[in-house]
Amino acid sequence: MKIYHGTNVEFGVIDLKICPPNRDFGQGFYCTNIKKHAIERAEDKVDEEGGNVNILEYEFDFDEIAKINPKLKIKRFENVCIEWAQFVMFNRLRKKGEQLHEYDIVEGPVADDKMFRQFRLLADNRIKLNDFVHRIEFREATHQIAFCTEESLDALLDYNEPSRYKIEEIIAELSVKLMQDRDISKIDAMTIVYNSEISNQLADENTGLYLMPWQEIYELLHLELNNSK
Repeated sequence: MKIYHGTNVEFGVIDLKICPPNRDFGQGFYCTNIKKHAIERAEDKVDEEGGNVNILEYEFDFDEIAKINPKLKIKRFENVCIEWAQFVMFNRLRKKGEQLHEYDIVEGPVADDKMFRQFRLLADNRIKLNDFVHRIEFREATHQIAFCTEESLDALLDYNEPSRYKIEEIIAELSVKLMQDRDISKIDAMTIVYNSEISNQLADENTGLYLMPWQEIYELLHLELNNSK
């Protein structure tokens, strides 16, 4: 699926440290699969802070992200429910210094500011949890997905830059093979690979070298190293 991030600024690096801490799913980089909502978010930011509407678009698939990093902890809320309400309330009311939840990626409905009065009533024990869920469950359909750790952001970017991810895999394979063949340390092997012309060609996507099997690329590396003696 396609997911979108609406903002009023342009940036090259996603910095989790500057993300607001007390959002529905905690501090994180938030996207949605509803483009209209991303645009509205960006327009609101422009009205509040100036700048220009900027919509970032990413491809995302849970199964593929799990292949990139199987260690990622993912939590998905299909709809408004008691567990979702408790989770959102914890994050919204979490005090500075309290530990963030354990998940790398969290997906679920949005608890917008119109709902926050209901959260306050719930936090003050003025309404019961079942009543809270009933009051907000019939709102307009929403969606958000929060990337809460550097590992989750790396996986998202790797999925959207498959050539970079593939090149890193190839470099790793070449280094291990060279380490075995020459009986050298991993650091020495990686240094040799990264300083090779083959590494430069891999980094240049126009060569298409990264599309070849790593075993064939290793033969080219082996030839280059022999010729350089």
